Amino acid sequence: VHGVNINLCISGTMMAATRPSTSTSPLLLSSVALTACMGIVGTLLVAGNNKEHPKFVGRSMVAPARAGFAARTTPNFYPALLSNRVSLNSKNPSTLFDSADNCRSMRVNADFMPPPVSETTTKFHGSFKHPLPMIYSSFVSRLITEQHFVRYNRKYEYNPVFALGVCSVMDQVFESLGEDKKQQLFEAYIGALSETPATYRADQSSLEEWAKSKAAADIAPKADGDQFEKLLAGISENSENFLYSKFFSIGLFRMLELTGAKDPKALENLVTSLNLKMEPVIRDLNYYKSSLSALIMAQELKKEAEARNKKRMEEAMAKKSEAIKKMANRKM
Repeated sequence: VHGVNINLCISGTMMAATRPSTSTSPLLLSSVALTACMGIVGTLLVAGNNKEHPKFVGRSMVAPARAGFAARTTPNFYPALLSNRVSLNSKNPSTLFDSADNCRSMRVNADFMPPPVSETTTKFHGSFKHPLPMIYSSFVSRLITEQHFVRYNRKYEYNPVFALGVCSVMDQVFESLGEDKKQQLFEAYIGALSETPATYRADQSSLEEWAKSKAAADIAPKADGDQFEKLLAGISENSENFLYSKFFSIGLFRMLELTGAKDPKALENLVTSLNLKMEPVIRDLNYYKSSLSALIMAQELKKEAEARNKKRMEEAMAKKSEAIKKMANRKM
């Protein structure tokens, strides 16, 4: 919560309780006190972003980048850590703190509060109320979870290539649902991520028309080129800060597919020109291809099972009708 003070006060009485007895090792108690305080600091920092506290010397406690918290401490917080020096031969662990004020409070400021995945999925199911077969519902859950963490990453910036990738996945996976239900699902999906479905579709259409008019070799970053060439140039120039995702790689592949490219080198050339690594692109495309193949196979098996059940029902109805006719003939 923004502006919450989390008090870590250690009073003189509490510290007195840690003083060693004749049967307790001072070194052990020092280690326990150090570990406890570092655990508290680490817990709060791990809930934060990838910025280390300027006064905190432990490099191993760099926090993940998805959440956005900035931890600030009082200037005299934990003097042993500030000086990067802890005396191992201290006879009293309470000397790790000059006074209770040295470990008095930590203030956590929340400047970026993305919603949890559960909120996104709840919004989706609230908008799309149609039941889905199990093979589709599990796929939707996985997609929306993956895109949630992309959408609410600090580095995320919407772009048409990403939109093309998302739209291509949705169109391919849910094609058999029918156009109306597929569009309703798409609108609920994008709306749950607090984005605009119409923007995705408009950029998909524009980028597809653009790619169809190009050769594979012409799809490349150009700072003085058209709208999409400038977009690619911006990604290339800022590749270190660009948030790569599997939806972006699918968008790149779809662009090349629309040019009619057959040479596998075309994808490598495009990825290299964007100053991105080829390994994650190949990995994500292979994963998507295998997932799509598994889904198609599951759909075919489902259709075969439905056809067999329909045939059995027809045969059973035919036998029943035949039995009724025979009974009627006997009575006559």
